[in-house]
Amino acid sequence: MSVYVLWVLCIEAVGTKTASVKNRDPSIHMSDLLHLKITRHFPHCSPSDSMCVLKCSASRVQEANLTWFKEKQVCSQVRVFNSNPDPSLSLYVKYQDKSNYSCVLNNQTSSKTLYANIPQLCKPCPDKTQTALTVKEGDSVTLHTDLKDIQEDIFIRWFFGPNETLIVEISKNYVQICVDGELKGRLLVDSQTGDLTITNTSKTDSGIFKLQINNEFRTCWSFSVTVSDPLPSPQISSQSKHCPSSGSKCVVECFVENVKSKATLSWYKGNSSLSSINVLGLNYLCLNLDYNNNGNYSCVISNSLINETKYLIISEVCSEKSDNTWKIVLGVALFVLVALVVIYFYKRKRRRQEGKYYLQLIYEPFVEN
Repeated sequence: MSVYVLWVLCIEAVGTKTASVKNRDPSIHMSDLLHLKITRHFPHCSPSDSMCVLKCSASRVQEANLTWFKEKQVCSQVRVFNSNPDPSLSLYVKYQDKSNYSCVLNNQTSSKTLYANIPQLCKPCPDKTQTALTVKEGDSVTLHTDLKDIQEDIFIRWFFGPNETLIVEISKNYVQICVDGELKGRLLVDSQTGDLTITNTSKTDSGIFKLQINNEFRTCWSFSVTVSDPLPSPQISSQSKHCPSSGSKCVVECFVENVKSKATLSWYKGNSSLSSINVLGLNYLCLNLDYNNNGNYSCVISNSLINETKYLIISEVCSEKSDNTWKIVLGVALFVLVALVVIYFYKRKRRRQEGKYYLQLIYEPFVEN
């Protein structure tokens, strides 16, 4: 197979748009030229910010010429000799270009022309919608394409930041991370669905991630990612220095330390808020419970972006205090019992000593002078 490509920078065409074909095969018919299409093409890891790349491609072609025209000017042409069943030819145009472009596939017996709709093919991909996501610094976040599988005609691109920097490209059998540096090592791509995961997130990852799914309809989706400062985990204890004790109640304290930003500390029973405070003023919150309470309680620290939750296990926290009370009662009772036993034996000993002395006085012999 021999392929020759003629590149001419859109000079005016002289005469007909057709070109001669050597060794014409009489078996070639017009039906051989029907499979022609124009699509948007994305060079690998090239953002194409200033140029729109179109690809004119044909299939089931034996011998023909494939040519791009701007009005009557030839922009580029590929000549196929012998066998090149799936030829294609790219065209670079500016987004604001309003000229008429056409792609022509022809041989000695027939010709087929397709016109490129530049405004339609090269128009910016509008955001279908925007999804807001918040992640704690250091955690991972996954952005989903909602695709179950990447088909042959799907080409996915991920962009990031105000300049829409191209970071990832994905197709059926191709995955390419297009950025270098620290971010590259933290990107994970699902080759089956195109989902993008950013691991070990940092504040610099806050911004807009744009998903571009290029197929026949071309769809875009934006994700607004916010990376927030982590919140400390709440701690729960029945050994409180701040909450007043109650003999009939289990007194539980929830507290947090090292809070760097404004946050709210709250006690919840199920989904209902029982009490809350501004952590900048205080950093603890008390809760009084019956020892036989079986409700679901949790302590939550939260801000406008994220929250941290600590669940109360009543049997662990309150039973411990209840056990201590019984230990004290048992200890006092045992002390009293021991004291009573000591007193009993002490008095018994005294009685025996007094009785022995009385007998000695009675039976001591009398001596006359």
